[in-house]
Amino acid sequence: METIAKADTLVASAGAPPYDDRSILAERRRSRINRQLGVWALRIGVLAVFVVSWAFVTGQRIMDPTLVSTPGNVATSFIKQLGDGTFWVDVAATFGGAMAGLVSGAILGILAGVIFARVEVLHIAARPFLTLMNSLPRPALAPIFILWFGLGFGPKALVAFSVVFFVLMTSTMGALEGIDHDIKQLTKSLGMTRKQRFFKIELPSALPSIVGGLRLGAVYSVLGAVVSEMVGAYTGLGQRLVVVTNNFQVSETFAILLAMGLLSMVLDLSISGLQKLVTKWTR
Repeated sequence: METIAKADTLVASAGAPPYDDRSILAERRRSRINRQLGVWALRIGVLAVFVVSWAFVTGQRIMDPTLVSTPGNVATSFIKQLGDGTFWVDVAATFGGAMAGLVSGAILGILAGVIFARVEVLHIAARPFLTLMNSLPRPALAPIFILWFGLGFGPKALVAFSVVFFVLMTSTMGALEGIDHDIKQLTKSLGMTRKQRFFKIELPSALPSIVGGLRLGAVYSVLGAVVSEMVGAYTGLGQRLVVVTNNFQVSETFAILLAMGLLSMVLDLSISGLQKLVTKWTR
């Protein structure tokens, strides 16, 4: 019986990691938690310093509160905006245009990047035209799109698309062209077809860079939609911003800018989660 008990003890201990491994894992977990706490403490500290400094310079009349408002007034205006039904209509209009431009621009941009990376002659032929189109200022495109499609959903989605497309095309091409030449030669020597090489080697290697470009495109899609709305639109945060600015409502202006920033942050955080999943998968 004693021998059997010893054997059971050895089997149970064999399935568990050694004490040193457990202590190392616990130490890493504590280190990660401490690092996250430090990051959040730094963020909150920077925000607190900014708000206190803002309140100080306006309270001491170093800067005119009429021109820069105060943190309290901006917070009050932001809360009032949240309780206004038309505010959420504007948020939905801006978010809808930004998402339409982001999705369509990402899909076509990635496809164009793959095609140009794999067909070098086509890329060389199209390069001057791509450079010309990418160099066009996006605010200059908004009036043209409004002239063609009116003041509705179309122009803001097209302006967002025009920004996202080139971001994703460039990041996709750079990722595919940056794959190590030795790896390409190794896949050829192993007899892999172009299709196998693309789906098993090239695409997994390029995915982190592509998703990184998608994060940048998400922020720019909101910017493109807002720019179009500022030029002309029935609804949207950009149009709302123009109205309150023309009426010298400074606190409302900062409240809308805060809403735009939060909207971009939500998109960025969503795609950053996707980026972490892609990074784990490729590893």
